[in-house]
Amino acid sequence: MKKILAATISAATLLSAALAGPVDDMLSADRAFAAMAKSDGVPAAFAAYASDDVRMFPEGGAPYQGRDKLVERFAGWPEGAMLDWTPMDGAAASSGDFGYTWGTYVFTAQGEDGETSSYGKYVSIWRKDADGWKFIVDIGNQSPVPEPAD
Repeated sequence: MKKILAATISAATLLSAALAGPVDDMLSADRAFAAMAKSDGVPAAFAAYASDDVRMFPEGGAPYQGRDKLVERFAGWPEGAMLDWTPMDGAAASSGDFGYTWGTYVFTAQGEDGETSSYGKYVSIWRKDADGWKFIVDIGNQSPVPEPAD
C-alpha cells in the first residue's frame, strides 16, 4: 500500500511539474497582453492576441465570434479608457497547447462626473499555435470594489 501511495504521489508531482511550463507560458502571454494594452492601447492588444476564431462574451452584450468582429467592436473604444488586468493563475492540458488563465481587472474611463472605475474578474481560454499563445475565448464580468488589504 505504501509503495502504491508513493508511486501515486511521485506521478502527481511529475505531472504537476510537466504542466507548470505551459501554465507559466500562458501566464506570461497574458501578462504581455496586459502590458501591450497599457503601452499600445486596449484595441491594439486585443487585436494582436486574439485568435482568428475568437469568441467574445462581453458583459451585458450578446456573444460574438471572429477576430474581424472583435476589431470592429473595439473601434468604438472610449478615448482615454483603460483596461488594466492582472493574471492570477491558470491550468493547461497535458498536451501543453491549450488552457486557461484567470485574473482580475480594473476598467477606468472619464465619465460625466470625472474618472470612474469598475472592477471585475475574467477567464481567457488560450490555444498555442505556430504564432504562439492566442486567446480563443474571453469572458469577464464586474465585481464589487475590492476590500483594502490589511
